[in-house]
Amino acid sequence: MSYLNSVEMIKTLFSKTKIENIYKIEYLLKSAFCDFKVDNTLRLAHFLAQVREEIGDEFKPVFENLNYSEEVLPKLFKSFGNNDFAKKYGRNEMHSANEKMIASIAYANRLGNGDISSYDGWKYRGAGALQITGKANYLEVQKRIDRYIKDLNIDILNNDDINTLEGFLAAGLGFWIWKDIFKKADLGKDLKTVDKVTKVINRYTNSYEKRRQHFYKIEKYIIV
Repeated sequence: MSYLNSVEMIKTLFSKTKIENIYKIEYLLKSAFCDFKVDNTLRLAHFLAQVREEIGDEFKPVFENLNYSEEVLPKLFKSFGNNDFAKKYGRNEMHSANEKMIASIAYANRLGNGDISSYDGWKYRGAGALQITGKANYLEVQKRIDRYIKDLNIDILNNDDINTLEGFLAAGLGFWIWKDIFKKADLGKDLKTVDKVTKVINRYTNSYEKRRQHFYKIEKYIIV
């Protein structure tokens, strides 16, 4: 892979990223994380286009934003539909959103999480470069990190680790290789291929067009 091109891709999509972090990401991709199947510019372009839509224009660790209003919560999560949870924990004129409780309720008894009292929904809320969610997904991604990274001792079940640049990137790459998303990326650089990659990462998103736009911004850097 042309690492000069990888730097230009990152700069283009993540314009608010500190230059030292851009070069750190590039270094990690070609060294510690070189076995995660982002080893050519086509695969990297697909990966970065998806990451850009998940996290925004600065490549840095972020957790899922759960700052939802009382009105929006029932529209997003069934668990807020027929009870007082939305009013109690959602943002309204009386109080700010209780994001810990929102996550714990929204993701309770799903995705390998325990019940509300376990707070697993909060512990395993969306995180990492591709915003993986749920204890079961965290555990599967951790298996790939353990397999492909030998010397960094990254444990994404630890919030402190996934909140580092190394852990954040590793979590995204672990999901990428677990789901064989690189095989979708290898199909090409047309619109349908971008959509196929999107379907694996976030099937029901309304951001298909935005992800295509991110990809097209860096398409010129792809070397086939």
